[in-house]
Amino acid sequence: MINEKNNTFEKASRSGIQVYEWAKAPEEIKEKIMRRAQADMGAIEKEVAQWIAKLVQGGDKAMVEYAQKYDDPKFALEKLRVSDADIKEAYENTDTKVLQMIREQIRISRAFHEEQAKRIEKIWQIETVPGVITGVKKTPIESVGLYVPAGKAPLPTVAQILTVAAKTAGVPRIVVCFSPTDKHYEIIVAANLAGADEIYRVGGIAAIAALAYGTETIKPVCKIAGPGSPYVQAAKLQVAGRVGIDMLSGPSEALIMADETSNPAYLAADILARAEHGGDSAGVLVTYSYEIARKTKEEVERQSPTLSRQKYIQEALAKYCAIIVVSSEEELIEFANEYGAEHLEIQTREPERIFALVKNAGSVFLGAYAPVAVGDYASGTNHCLPTGRATKFSSPIGIETFMKTIQFQRLSRNGLKTLQPIVQAISRIEGLDAHERSVNIRFDDYDN
Repeated sequence: MINEKNNTFEKASRSGIQVYEWAKAPEEIKEKIMRRAQADMGAIEKEVAQWIAKLVQGGDKAMVEYAQKYDDPKFALEKLRVSDADIKEAYENTDTKVLQMIREQIRISRAFHEEQAKRIEKIWQIETVPGVITGVKKTPIESVGLYVPAGKAPLPTVAQILTVAAKTAGVPRIVVCFSPTDKHYEIIVAANLAGADEIYRVGGIAAIAALAYGTETIKPVCKIAGPGSPYVQAAKLQVAGRVGIDMLSGPSEALIMADETSNPAYLAADILARAEHGGDSAGVLVTYSYEIARKTKEEVERQSPTLSRQKYIQEALAKYCAIIVVSSEEELIEFANEYGAEHLEIQTREPERIFALVKNAGSVFLGAYAPVAVGDYASGTNHCLPTGRATKFSSPIGIETFMKTIQFQRLSRNGLKTLQPIVQAISRIEGLDAHERSVNIRFDDYDN
C-alpha cells in the first residue's frame, strides 16, 4: 500500500500486485519487470533443443509421444490432421451466435488487412543513372505455419487473424496448428472460415519442430508465425534460419499509461484482463499519480476475486504485473518507450498527444474506451504482436509478414558502361578480378 507521507510502499497485498516507486525500486525488480517472461527462456533452451532433436529423428511417432506427455494421454496419430469430417463436426457443435460473431470478426479483420494490402506497392522501379533501372518486387511466401495457443485457453481469434493476414497476402499453403487438449471446435471453425488449407492437432515444441523440419504427415513450411509460451518462442528461435519466424510473440502483456484523470476501475480491469491469460503474462500500470496508483491497487483487490481464472490471475499478479509510480509525464513516456509493450493503453487526458511521443509499442489503444480486449477480438487490427521489448526492432504481424522482397536491376549497354569504372576500381581493391572481367568482357576489353 502507498504511504503518502514518505512515498514508500508496503509489500503486503491480498491481490499479489505490488506498487513500486520506480526511482527507488531495487535493480532486480526493475530487471524482472522489464524482461518479464522472456527471462524464463534461458532456463529452458536445453530442454527445447533436446525435444527438437527427438522430434526431428522420430517424426510422427515422436509427435504422438509429445502430445501424450503434455496434452492428451490418449492421443493417437489418426487424430493429428483435422479432417473434413472433423470440420463438419466443428460447425455442428459451435453455437450459432458464436459462429455469427466469428464470421463478423473475420469480415472486420479482412477489411483491415485488405486495406493494408492496397497500401503496399507490389512492384516499383527507378532509373538511378541513364540506362540503369533498379527496383523491388514483393511476392507471397510459398507456405506458412500458424501457431495457435490452446493449452491455457482456446484462442480462435488467433486462428482467424493469422489466417486472414496470410490469405490476404496470397500465401498458397496455410497450415494451422493447435494443442490437442480438447475438441476446440471454435479454433477449427475460425481457421476454416479464414481460409486455412491444413489444420493439425499438435502444439508446443512439437508443432514448431514439425513445421520447420516436417514429418511423415506434415510437410515443412517456409515461415512460422504466431504467439505462444516461452517454450514455443524458444523453439522458434532455435529453428530460425532453417525457416523464417515472425518475432518473439508471447506471453501476453500490456502497459497502461495513466494520469490523475484516469478511472482506476478501468485500469484494474485491464490489468486483470492480461493476468487471466496465464501466470507468465504481464499487466503493468505506470502513472505519476500516487492517488491513481493506490485506488487502482484497491480495485485490483476488489475485482480479482470475482473472476474465474484465479490460479492464473494470482500467479501473474505476483510475478510480472506491477503498478509503477514515476515522478512526471516525461518519465511516464520514457518508461513506456523503454518497456516497449506488446499492447499499450494510453488512458490520459490527451492520449493523442502522448501517442505522438511513443516510439516502441506493438498496438496502441487510445483513450478510456479502447481496452486491449477490443483489439484481441473485434477491431480488426492484428493482435499477434512482438513481446518482451521486441517492439524495439519488430512490427506486428501484417500482410508483409507473409511476403518477401525480390530486388531487380535491368541495364542497357550504355548503362553498364557508365557503371564500369566503379566495378573496376572496387573489384581491384577487393582482389576479385573475375568480377571486373565479367563487366569488361562485355566491351571486348577485359584484358585492360
